[in-house]
Order: sequence, then C-alpha cells, then structure tokens
Amino acid sequence: MTEKNFFKINIFGIILILFLTAVTMIIIDPYFHYHKPLSFLSYRLRNQRYINNGIIKQFDYNAIITGTSMTENFKSSQFDKIFNTNSVKVPFSGGSYKEINDNVEVALKNNKNIKYILRGLDYGGINQEYNHMRYNSYPTYLYDNNIFNDYKYWWNKEILIKGVAGNLIYTLLEKRTTSFDEYSNWNELFTSGEKAVLKDYKRPEKENTEKNLSQEDIEKIDKNIEKNVTRLPKQYPNTKFIYFITPYSIVYFDELNQKGEIEKQIMAEKYMIEKILEIPNIELYSFFNNYEMITNLDNYKDAGHYMGHINDQILDWIKNKEYRLTKENYQEYINKNLEFYKNYNYNTIFK
Repeated sequence: MTEKNFFKINIFGIILILFLTAVTMIIIDPYFHYHKPLSFLSYRLRNQRYINNGIIKQFDYNAIITGTSMTENFKSSQFDKIFNTNSVKVPFSGGSYKEINDNVEVALKNNKNIKYILRGLDYGGINQEYNHMRYNSYPTYLYDNNIFNDYKYWWNKEILIKGVAGNLIYTLLEKRTTSFDEYSNWNELFTSGEKAVLKDYKRPEKENTEKNLSQEDIEKIDKNIEKNVTRLPKQYPNTKFIYFITPYSIVYFDELNQKGEIEKQIMAEKYMIEKILEIPNIELYSFFNNYEMITNLDNYKDAGHYMGHINDQILDWIKNKEYRLTKENYQEYINKNLEFYKNYNYNTIFK
C-alpha cells in the first residue's frame, strides 16, 4: 500500500467515525435537542442546563413546574393529580429570575397548550438586577437554532459517555426513564434539623442601624419584577401562573436581623406583591406567616432549603387556596410578618 493510499484510508476512516458518531448522537439524542424521547430507550434525566431546554421544546405537556433548587423536590405526579394535567418539572438550581423567566418564555413560545405554570420566586432574588445571570457558561449550542454549531453536541466526549452510552446501558439494564418526581430531587440525599442547618451558618455581627429601601432599590425591584415576573402573564392571559414566594427558615431572618435588613426585605416583598396582584391570571402564595413551619428547623437542610415534605405541603395548600395573597389580605400579612420577625428572639436558635 502506498503512503498516499494509506493517508486516504485514514482520512476516510476518521470521516466515517465522525459521521457515525454524529448520527448516533442525533438518533439517541440524550438531551432532546432534535426530537422527543424514543419509546424503546430509557433516559437518565440529569444536567439541568443541558436537558431542560430539550424537555421544554420536545416533550408533550400542558403544565410546568419551575424555579430554583427550591422547586427540585416537587412531584409532578402530585401536581397532575391536583390539577388534572400532564406536567414537566424543569428546575434551574441557583437560577436568577431572568434565567427562569427566559426558559418559561421559550416554553410558552413552543407550546400553545400550557394551562398552568407553577413557579417559585426566591425570596432572596427580589432585588436582583433584572438582567442578572448567575451562570454564564451555558451550552448555547443546545438553545439556539443554528445547526452549524451542533458539532459541539455531536462530538462531545462527556455527552457521548454519560448521555449516549449512559442511556444505552440504562436501557439494556431494563431501567425506566427518570420520572419528573425523581428528576433533580435531592430530598433523600440530605438530613434536616438544627445540626444540619447551623453547621455551615456563619452568624454576622449585629448592626444597630436599621436599613430601608432606597429609591434606587425600588427602581431595581420594579424593573426585575416587570421584566421577569409579570411580563409573560400579561402576554399569555389564558395561562394560569401560580407563583409562590419560597419560604426560607428563621435562620435566614436571623441573618437579616443581624444586618438590620428585616424591614428592608419585607418592604421589598410588599412592593413585589403589589405589582403581582395587578395581574388577574396570577395566583400568588406565601407561607412566611406559617410561623410554626418557618421556626421548625426539622423542615430544613440549611437556612433556605426546605425538605420534600414541605414541597408536598405547598401543593396541598395551593390546592386548597391556603396562604394565598390577595389585594384584600396582603397588607395584614405584611404587618403581621413585620411584627413577628422584628421582635423574634433569635438568640433562642443557638441555645
């Protein structure tokens, strides 16, 4: 064999391998970039920022559960039973208001049959910048419609091993596709209680000055809520948006108290509530006036994250319209919370 022929064979072999790899990736499509799940394959749902866009664009559903890690323990089956829906759960751990809203918008543009959107509004994210993105290393080639950058998907070693090979092994082992009850659910991986919550909590030094919302704060909140919370409900009046403010523990309020920021935070919440309640197709819930839950650290794995039984309870409360905020009751809710959280004896947490 001549050197020239040897070179041609090698080039042909490389091209053939690359072609077969790309075809395999397109057929298996572990992140649902091109098509719906294949009925004869079992899929491991993992890697939220890689797979959620495919779920949103390719799956059959009429309801969405979304938010940050505060929504990861929700069970789609429970939601579907309550609302008679076929829902998907697409959480974005650590996501900003903008990131979550951007993905809800993609869903609404791709699916005209969405009846309900359950979304958690992280309490600490109310006064974020409207364009804040915590994650800048997005796999954008999975989010756009540009086929010319899909090579990053076709010949991605990690996706080939964990996605393609992983799903094939999953199928051969006769395992079922990850359910949306299980997807991203971390409840069984952590323990709750005082020891777990306080383990990594660093209590700030006490500040004696009480901080208040500035005009700049109000303008920032206004822009964040308008662009990332109320805009889509206005554009899609036939979809019911169910928002709930994520109920952090009393330890979170201890940190606010130490920094002199309790009233500032609750006033920020009040401002957000007033903006949301102007939109008729939004139902808004908050549970910070369930003081028994907030002060019981057995419900939490850290200062903010509640355990799965609280997610279950939240769905039951929503089902029964409990803890719903309205124009008639929100001011009383704010006043009671100001009274409770400003006067709570936070030192008892550490005894």
